Amino acid sequence: MESQKKSDLQRFFEPRSVAVVGSLREEWGEGYRVIKNLLHFGFTGNIYPVNPSYSQVLGIKAYPTVNDVKGSIDLAMVITPPPTVEAVIGQCARKGIKAVIVGTEGFAEVSEAGARLQRQLVDIAHSNGMRLIGPNTIGIVNMSNGLVTNPYLVDYDRICKGSIAYASQTGFVGAQGQPLEDRAYPISKMCDFGNKCDVNEVDLLDYLLDDPETKAIALHMEAVKGGRRFMDMLQKVTAHKPVLIFKAGRTEQGAKASASHTGSLAGSVQVSDTVFKQAGAIQVRTWEEFWEIPKVFAYQPLPEGNRIAILTPTGGVGVIAVDAAVEAGLAVAQLSDATVKRLAAFHPNLSRNPVDLGPIMVLTEDPLSILEITIGTVLDDDNVDCATIVLAAGIETWASATVTMLDRLRQHISKPMTIYVYGTKVSTTLQAAREIDVMGLPTYLELETAVKALGIAVKYAKIKSNLSHKAA
Repeated sequence: MESQKKSDLQRFFEPRSVAVVGSLREEWGEGYRVIKNLLHFGFTGNIYPVNPSYSQVLGIKAYPTVNDVKGSIDLAMVITPPPTVEAVIGQCARKGIKAVIVGTEGFAEVSEAGARLQRQLVDIAHSNGMRLIGPNTIGIVNMSNGLVTNPYLVDYDRICKGSIAYASQTGFVGAQGQPLEDRAYPISKMCDFGNKCDVNEVDLLDYLLDDPETKAIALHMEAVKGGRRFMDMLQKVTAHKPVLIFKAGRTEQGAKASASHTGSLAGSVQVSDTVFKQAGAIQVRTWEEFWEIPKVFAYQPLPEGNRIAILTPTGGVGVIAVDAAVEAGLAVAQLSDATVKRLAAFHPNLSRNPVDLGPIMVLTEDPLSILEITIGTVLDDDNVDCATIVLAAGIETWASATVTMLDRLRQHISKPMTIYVYGTKVSTTLQAAREIDVMGLPTYLELETAVKALGIAVKYAKIKSNLSHKAA
């Protein structure tokens, strides 16, 4: 089983064909929705709707069972009532399907009878060389081939292809639950483990370790399964790629909620914290950080040190950023004499860190030019390892010009930087943030998160260096 694991997960994420077994009722059928999402996001393989009551759906021929399909099937998405799932898994086994996602709810998360039925599914799968994701899951996403197995309709057109893999035990981490298009998260893969009856984080980490499209991995976890095996795999991956973990069920009440949600126990907070730290994973503490912080790894190189420069159009924000930097393990950079001299020629406020751009931007007729020169000069300083840049983007014309300036600037700056965008109009601010993100500069709507992202990047750079030395 161990030697087949990678190829098995390749069938989940890189199938040439997908069978969808479930209700094909227009708009309301979960199988119908899966097929519609596959078509909507441009899945490049063959799709086989399976339901004996239909001859076709969305212009695609339907089949009574998977065994009636003449071609081979790499992946099956099964969403039928709980009492029928076992028989469908048996049909998949006879067809030779090696990867099955069970989207159906009503197993270990609801009762002991459901747990027994879930174990029976695993027994059938393992005795036939099959792997299962779920049950109680929306499945997976792969942005390279348009694979979106979501049984809920997604009301937008595009998911940004990128290099972050997100995984969870909840469908809330999914295309139907998050504004993936509006926020432009750079996604390579997504996986909802559901009840985690078979495929779990260890399997996914093993697959993602060698996935050239994934630079960083974000795990939302309720329970740690497989103790030592998980820790060993986590350490193996973190030597090459950052793994950020958002651990839910940290309180006694949260742990109980986890048991009722996925049928798993959250386990000891102290034990999980120790495991994560020893393995080199980095914990994030909020739902926002889980989504936002990985962007720094997708878009920017690792910092060579922890000295940060802060450039802001308002001094008060600079003070807040300094506090956030120190709390994130960063040091406020001491600008070199050459940098101070050059910046002081424009205005005295520019010659110290944080760099307060407010006075000069009010006085000059071309504030963006001063901003561009200042950012370039500061990041050229050998005493600076990284920077957070604060930008006002509430006015549409100003926001557009700022985006253009940053696009020009980023082409000749090699040091990592994050952007914090604020403004008086939410829609304009969001649009500016999205455009800057898409060009490859990680942009945040919370100042502290923008700064903390660099602190976590510095932390991972040290972890990676230490693990590399141990391996050597």
